[in-house]
Amino acid sequence: MAEPSTAQWTVAEFAARSKVPATTLRYWDAEGLLVPQRLVNGHRRYQAADLDRAEMIRLCQGLGASVEEIMLILDASDPQQRARYAAGKLPEVIEKIALLRTAEALLRHLADCAHPDAESCRAWMRAHLP
Repeated sequence: MAEPSTAQWTVAEFAARSKVPATTLRYWDAEGLLVPQRLVNGHRRYQAADLDRAEMIRLCQGLGASVEEIMLILDASDPQQRARYAAGKLPEVIEKIALLRTAEALLRHLADCAHPDAESCRAWMRAHLP
């Protein structure tokens, strides 16, 4: 069920919904990544739309993007800036994916391997590892 667009959550409530620790939310606010509305008393209030932005920030962090790069990805006024960043980052991500696929294959092999030690798996490693 979709959340109403007028929902307002405290830091603690939003942290529970977004699965982002409250300390991280406060850091993102201080850095300008996710700036919630403020009540007259200064308390933060998050909206339903902030959930999407929080997820995008987490994805960007997964890319290894810095705060400045995340701001570029999310807020660049020139789409070409974002496109240039993406084009430059893409080869690195493709390389990481290849490494993770190799790691997955190794772990699958080791999970099913009946050899008494890893040295016995040299033929498999030569065939599958870069």
